[in-house]
Amino acid sequence: METNKTIIDISEKFGSWTVLGKQGKQVLCQCDCGTQKLVYSHTLTNGRSTNCGCNKRKESIPPGATFGRLTVISDVEAKGKRGELLLLTQCSCGTQKYISKNSLKRGLTQSCGCLRRENIKTIKTVHSRCKSHEYNSWLHIKRICYNKNHHQYKYHGGCGIEVDASWRNNFTQFLKDMGLAPNGTVISRISPEGDFAPGNCQWISKNERYHQIHLLRKKEIFIDQTFPEPVVKTREINIPQNIIQAIIKAHAAGEANINKLAAQYKISTQDTMNIILSYIETI
Repeated sequence: METNKTIIDISEKFGSWTVLGKQGKQVLCQCDCGTQKLVYSHTLTNGRSTNCGCNKRKESIPPGATFGRLTVISDVEAKGKRGELLLLTQCSCGTQKYISKNSLKRGLTQSCGCLRRENIKTIKTVHSRCKSHEYNSWLHIKRICYNKNHHQYKYHGGCGIEVDASWRNNFTQFLKDMGLAPNGTVISRISPEGDFAPGNCQWISKNERYHQIHLLRKKEIFIDQTFPEPVVKTREINIPQNIIQAIIKAHAAGEANINKLAAQYKISTQDTMNIILSYIETI
């Protein structure tokens, strides 16, 4: 039975390799650079092995080249314990260290080790905060934005408020952006029209939050009522100042019936609502 097995002869060339002899399935070869090495015969015939690796070693990395946090500061190569080529680098943290040239080129090493330590610290911090006030706050803002059965949904998710995509499924990023909550604080949006997002959230005292909720409950009066005319907040109110002040005073004293106020001062329900809404927004 015939086979297509390729015969390798002594002195035959495969790239930079020259065949010196055979040892079972391996072939003793010498590279043009002088290095001798046992190579599997099939890697010669299929072209996978053409040299000892000296061609790659000849590729220099110039000083100033950066790899993650590392910057090469010298192109003078040193040899490691296992014969690997090393380059002197400086990390962004200031540490100088010899790093494997091959590891730099392949992107396997990005720092002197400080990046790994920081990642471990972050993981430990996140793990330790998983039952914390910060974690519960993160869960809370998602509930009020996406759980339609939550009693606060109508003020948040029901109004189109969302949790930023970078936070939605990433507590680590939320904690990184918000930081640890000072004692006695809760999370709050800076702009009530904006989402729960980096730059629009802060930790505030419970008293401040109570004041915000108090104003929100005033606006709830209008949200929960049904009126014959739509509210147009931007509409110009052409009503005598004394009537405007009287309506504001009556509302501040506890009168919440918009229809009653409108009938009392002989103006439309819409104008009455606009007067009170404009007043609430200035508080």
